[in-house]
Amino acid sequence: MNATSSLRRPIIGITSDLRLEKRPMVFLFGEYARAVEEAGGLPFQIPPLSDPALIPQVLDAIDGIVIVGGEDIDPNLYGETPLPTHEPIPSARLAFDFPFAKAILASSHPTLGICYGCQLLAVASGGALTQDIPTQIGDAVRHGGRYPDLPMHEIKVTKGSRLADLFGAETILVNSAHHQAPKSLGSRLIATGVAPDGVIEGFEAMGSRFLVGVEWHPELLLDRPDQRRLFSALVEESARRVKTRV
Repeated sequence: MNATSSLRRPIIGITSDLRLEKRPMVFLFGEYARAVEEAGGLPFQIPPLSDPALIPQVLDAIDGIVIVGGEDIDPNLYGETPLPTHEPIPSARLAFDFPFAKAILASSHPTLGICYGCQLLAVASGGALTQDIPTQIGDAVRHGGRYPDLPMHEIKVTKGSRLADLFGAETILVNSAHHQAPKSLGSRLIATGVAPDGVIEGFEAMGSRFLVGVEWHPELLLDRPDQRRLFSALVEESARRVKTRV
């Protein structure tokens, strides 16, 4: 039985994807919610709100956070010009996500950033991205892929890091659906997972705070206990924040 099952479940806010077609569609792939629920959390979908002034109230309402995948962040946010390979995330989503990520970094909320979410936290912290791995680094490791055909590759995790502790190993196998990745990180973040070609695949906050970014999609690997631990750890850390709500 999950350690949080006898208590009020911690509320895990999960950001949303956005599609702008005939009508705007805010959605969440079900694997994210399933991963949180099965880890003992209560999934709470967060739409890309039009008013960033509401962000403090959002943070007050939740105990932990998952930032989900998406398209490419505007390179102007880290001082670069978009390459021809740029696949822009909808501006209405980024207009919420970027200040939300800034607020998350300034908070103490346990946080898991996945793929785009990993990149978003890196940029919001003052870091920058490799815009296109195949053209800027090479194809020695296949990073890109489209669901459900996602390539798998190994990464090395730093001994003594939170990732190494969670996975119980210094080499882990991950899937890959990204053509971008952090190339630098801002203050208080440290790279702790690296692919054989040097691409940063994971990072975490320095100190005791649970803030982890991963380039792979653990929500698509829930048949593997090691990947479930990312969500279990997030929920367990978030449970510490649970307070009586009126």
